[in-house]
Amino acid sequence: MLVLLKSDAYGHSLKVIAQELDSLPSSARLHGFGVANVEEGIELRRLRVSRHVYVLSGIQNVDDDMVRCLKTCNLIPVISSLHALQQLCKALRGGSQLVHLKFNTGMNRLGIDIEEVPVALRMLKRNPNVQVEGLMSHYAMAEEIGSSLTKYQTKNFRAIQQLFQKNQFHPKFLHLENSAGIWNDCFPEGNIVRAGLHLYGIGQPELMPVAKWTAQVYQIRSLKKGATVGYGARFRAKKAMRMAVLGVGYGDGYRRALSNRADVLIHGKRCPVIGSVSMDLTAVDISALDSISTKSRAVLMGRDGEQEVRAEELASHANCIPWEIVTGISPRVPRSFIHGRT
Repeated sequence: MLVLLKSDAYGHSLKVIAQELDSLPSSARLHGFGVANVEEGIELRRLRVSRHVYVLSGIQNVDDDMVRCLKTCNLIPVISSLHALQQLCKALRGGSQLVHLKFNTGMNRLGIDIEEVPVALRMLKRNPNVQVEGLMSHYAMAEEIGSSLTKYQTKNFRAIQQLFQKNQFHPKFLHLENSAGIWNDCFPEGNIVRAGLHLYGIGQPELMPVAKWTAQVYQIRSLKKGATVGYGARFRAKKAMRMAVLGVGYGDGYRRALSNRADVLIHGKRCPVIGSVSMDLTAVDISALDSISTKSRAVLMGRDGEQEVRAEELASHANCIPWEIVTGISPRVPRSFIHGRT
């Protein structure tokens, strides 16, 4: 398994997640880590992470300096274009480099196109110092069981694999499955999977999120009927009510799009967000609570008693995806850890 640590481990802290997982025994079958760019890979090596580190998308130009960086930090690049492959061949100058090749099988993002495979094979035959350790691609719709696009991508990837075998290239690793692909077993013959969002307990209701996000109650006040709340007076009280002001806002990653839409949990009860979420403060309706003080904390994401607010719920209110919710939590939000859980 490759564990993806992109974007600060999906907002969960690259440092803590990487060090915790890197300490696992070999029986855990954790092959290594995937990062987006060289800078994230360098950070892992600074943290003394010892497992394999694959740079998945951030290498589009290769020169002598890049090759030295890869070798110094022992990073394995994913090459996703003929241009980058050609540059790598020139920059190695007699040395060798393990690589994984990424192919565009239908997502039409990064990757060597299927029509370009014969050219790539000729380049590799002329440059045996480029050691192809793995072939990979990426699913676009693996979460939809039976998707025709997923079947199309799998068929294309298998065809690419066969072309390599016919040309006497036998890469050690084949990987196509992301979290959704793993869940739906889209490519059973693969021998590496890339676990991203699901590792953090998000993306399927059966999974248990590892992170809980809370905010302090700053102030409590009463509202009269007709009183408005926040910038733009986007909320008007229909009756006398009580509200609390929380110390969180869009500067922390709690999106303005959640204004008048989301709920927070206080003392196990849902409290609706009222008015506009501002940079540092958010107001919520606490009329249903019997007792609350400035020592109370509101759960923005996570479980409180029988109630739970998941990243998927926040994403639905914000018209985005769960990835955006967790990766958007600002660095100014303190992280604390209990046995590897945030």
